[in-house]
Amino acid sequence: MNSERVAPLLSNALYPLLLGVPLCVWAWLWKAVGWDASIALQVVYWGYLLILVFVERARPFEKEWLKNDGQLRNDIVLTVVGVAANSIATVALLWALTWAIKLMEPRISLNLWPEHWPYPIQIVCGVLLWDLGNHLAHRWAHKVPLLWRFHAVHHSAPRLSVVNTGRFHPLDVVKSVVIGAPIPVLLGVPAEISLWYASFNVFVGLLTHSNIDVNCGIFNQFLSTPNLHRWHHSPHRIETDTNFGEATIIWDRVFGTYFNPSRPPRRNVGLGGAVRVSAKLTEALLHPLTTLGHRASDANPIQELPPGDAGFASELRNRVGSEQLKARTL
Repeated sequence: MNSERVAPLLSNALYPLLLGVPLCVWAWLWKAVGWDASIALQVVYWGYLLILVFVERARPFEKEWLKNDGQLRNDIVLTVVGVAANSIATVALLWALTWAIKLMEPRISLNLWPEHWPYPIQIVCGVLLWDLGNHLAHRWAHKVPLLWRFHAVHHSAPRLSVVNTGRFHPLDVVKSVVIGAPIPVLLGVPAEISLWYASFNVFVGLLTHSNIDVNCGIFNQFLSTPNLHRWHHSPHRIETDTNFGEATIIWDRVFGTYFNPSRPPRRNVGLGGAVRVSAKLTEALLHPLTTLGHRASDANPIQELPPGDAGFASELRNRVGSEQLKARTL
């Protein structure tokens, strides 16, 4: 078989392989070997991240994204801080919900969960309910100016890479927990089903931000994929305010925010200079807390990367998306 036939086959097979293998390894460690599900997820997560780093270099979607963008340290620190913030916020929120529900004296949830349904169907329902909460949290992070201040830190990355998947302001992480968790918790999604969503969401998230050349094909119809998420990181608001789904894309289809045009995804991502997020970590963390918002000095804004291989230089000069982004109150 010649290389002209092998390349498309590899591109089509790579996405389900990269998504399915870590999920199966995690499930095997949990269900067959007997590991604690959370510990197994941490082990597989970090091993999987390292593998994707190598795959990015072997098969990059955009070679410019392999270059140093000056944000690696910030990406790593924000990821570590975000993981801690997520854990603390989840525990605090669950305690608050439990306290509030007990105060009103009904049961801990609405007890609507169909426990008699087949286990795989329960997993699918749990994934959809958790993703509904996260879809709304993500959508409001773009639509509410105060929330956008914090979420802009994530979108300020001038490239997409597996290493900046967790690049979030800690208050952006807390927001996602506060808005996203009550729906599945109040509807009584069991903890074990929630673990399936947590693992699926983690592996999908790493892949959506990865700089890997893959053709996701039919998966673009119902999952959040790299093909779709690159549009979400466009510098133009008309494109970035789409594909809000974290693990699936189902709720974007329901609410009319699904975006998958036939033209190739953009290779120039970020904020296009419309929001002056500082390249300095402390300023990026503190500016959203002030009345002025992001206001990096001329010496400190995050620098855009050069136009990519697809030749989208004209898009960097396109003022439409930039002006729309500037319209947001920062």
